[in-house]
Amino acid sequence: MTPPLTAQQKESIIRRLAFMQVELADLKAYENLTYEVYRTDRHKRRDAERLVENLANAAIDIAKIVLAGEGLEIPTTYRELFAQLARYGLISPAMADWLGEFSRLRNVLAHQYLDIKWERLKRAIDEGPAVLQEFMALVERLPGMVAE
Repeated sequence: MTPPLTAQQKESIIRRLAFMQVELADLKAYENLTYEVYRTDRHKRRDAERLVENLANAAIDIAKIVLAGEGLEIPTTYRELFAQLARYGLISPAMADWLGEFSRLRNVLAHQYLDIKWERLKRAIDEGPAVLQEFMALVERLPGMVAE
């Protein structure tokens, strides 16, 4: 049996979950974002990309904290972080795949052309809220997160 999360780990996760809630609420404003607006409005493009990047970073940080709290090895790639959570039954393999792709989007946002970024960003905007809410709910129910 692994030791429960430390108070500091738990607080760090709680802060990130609260941050994710705010970012997800802000992301709702981009549900109807079109490619034309994305392509021509640099402010909306930058805001949407930044929200998705922030959500990916928070999910990655939470995954690292959970793995450390469970006493498990922390992989070197973000995709593998989520695969590790799935291997230990903390999230489903399907969620691990989605979150792994989501974490790759962080890098794509910085380095790819608009049309490539758009396809992945739109998928994150459309599918992300439901997957991330489920991920957050699973994290909130982890041993050590709930009062015992």
